[in-house]
Amino acid sequence: MVEKLIRYILLAAVISISMVLFAQDKPQEKKSSIGKTIKKTIETIDKQTLYKEKKETEQDKAEKKQIQTYQQADFDKLKDATHEDISTIIVLLGEIPLESKNSIFAPAILYNKNNIFNSNTDFAFTWVGFKATAKFTQKKFIWDNVSLQETLIGSFLYASGTNFGFFGERFNEDLLFYTNYTSEIVTLKISLPLYNILGLTIDSRQYFFIKRDTPPDFIMPKNHYNLFPRIDWNIEHYTEQGIDQLFNGIAFQNWIGYGIRSQWDTWGEPGKLQMGKEAKTFVIYSSTLTCGKVFGNSQNLIVRMRIKGGIDNDFLSQPRFGGTIDNAKLDVVHGTTVDQFRVESFALCNLQYGFNVATRLRMNLYADYAYIINPASQHIAGSGYGFRILGPGGLPIWLTHGISKNLSQDDNVSQVVMIMTAAGF
Repeated sequence: MVEKLIRYILLAAVISISMVLFAQDKPQEKKSSIGKTIKKTIETIDKQTLYKEKKETEQDKAEKKQIQTYQQADFDKLKDATHEDISTIIVLLGEIPLESKNSIFAPAILYNKNNIFNSNTDFAFTWVGFKATAKFTQKKFIWDNVSLQETLIGSFLYASGTNFGFFGERFNEDLLFYTNYTSEIVTLKISLPLYNILGLTIDSRQYFFIKRDTPPDFIMPKNHYNLFPRIDWNIEHYTEQGIDQLFNGIAFQNWIGYGIRSQWDTWGEPGKLQMGKEAKTFVIYSSTLTCGKVFGNSQNLIVRMRIKGGIDNDFLSQPRFGGTIDNAKLDVVHGTTVDQFRVESFALCNLQYGFNVATRLRMNLYADYAYIINPASQHIAGSGYGFRILGPGGLPIWLTHGISKNLSQDDNVSQVVMIMTAAGF
């Protein structure tokens, strides 16, 4: 009862703060996709910076308002930073825990093409480790304020894997089986007055599980079909510019989805059995408030609060958080590893302050706090500092050092180093 009360209080606080902030003056600019990007011509790469400001029409700005799909965590914002002349980005992302040698890396390729076949349809392709995503966006669908998006996903992950397809030793330690799925996602997005955006999504997913190192008495989960209808409601009135994602304004983003599995039963290792019939249907919800302010054209303060949870979720569908990653819009606690925590519900607060140290050097400071609501109350604190460096030819390199501590346990302080770079053509 107390845990439910805390959850409702946190949700009410997020909604109340958002209403107060939206009552204030409007930001001076409308939301636009982030600018500054990779130069196209290699011959002039030593004379010009890698990124430049992207100019867009008002229609393009409206079309860039994306509705994120269920359990999809790609480099969407980094991808949106590309110039219209640049179609491909190559990203290398790595997390290195300082307490062990179990580092992980996620190479990624992102490809974008606007107005394919001389139509009003955009195409985007993302490959991250073991996961490939192809997205088609029909920008004009019956009415000008409505767009239709279809996404195809093929994912070949470990049971203890993440939304990203990482390569490394960390996810080879407790791999009882492989979790493979294909997914077809259809999203209808409607732009409404007063910066409201409504999204209606159907995610149909086919799961195929393959044994690996399972004990003799291990019960495999059943291959099944998963239907996940979802509703998004966002209020977005902000600008986000450049590879540093300078955020100015406010965004209030909410979604809830209901999962239906075609067949499901108890599975797992004796003594650690996962939910059976109870998890044949499940609910996942999320509510996020993001506020940001740009000072002096380069200083940026961002505060984000999120509540995420669900009902009747097992290991495969539980909300998760953790990571020391920038520019990926994940549920991050600096000093932890990606998806380190799988829980029933949690609340998360992230604070970021960034400023330019020199022409090619930017520094970011981070403070994070996560409260695990269910299944057991825990408090996790994180902090970090990072640098974005523009190397030769303007090649961006991100370096971040994070430190975290589980305040509810006697665990030692954890430290993680993140490195990421991106190049495009």
